[in-house]
Amino acid sequence: MTYAIRPVESELELVEAFDVMGAQFPKPLTHEDRHFTDLARRFPQDRSMMLVVEDEGRLVGGALAFRGGEADPGCDVTLRIIALVPEHRRRGLGRRLVERIEQEATRLGVRGIGLGADEAVGFYRRLGYRGKGGMYKALPLSSHDDPGSRRRALEELRERRRARLQGH
Repeated sequence: MTYAIRPVESELELVEAFDVMGAQFPKPLTHEDRHFTDLARRFPQDRSMMLVVEDEGRLVGGALAFRGGEADPGCDVTLRIIALVPEHRRRGLGRRLVERIEQEATRLGVRGIGLGADEAVGFYRRLGYRGKGGMYKALPLSSHDDPGSRRRALEELRERRRARLQGH
């Protein structure tokens, strides 16, 4: 299987992606859910953090995040939803999605990422998220206004990813 991870291309695809991901939860969600509203409103400016996974052209999951700390008021990005259809799980795609969002958030100069993790807490803990109920991960920035600091932080995230990939 060849997977492609890329930003959502249009508002119509955002609806489709949310519905595919939302269908994976015990209590399914659709784009008519209130959680979709924030994503749709922020789509034009935060599209780079709204990612889908394709397998041979078929949408099989993704991760949707946006700037704004609604999961945790002290953070700059909220990871609203991440999910994959069952036959595409356990292949490292969830980790790759989160890493891509972290890299983009770092590039944008944000302080951290928050999420309201009710499920898959172990997954998020392995990726460095902390907290109970709402989880949070500070991104490695020493100065949010210094472009050199952002470059170094982004390189640090990339180096961690390379080290994990070499370890597997």
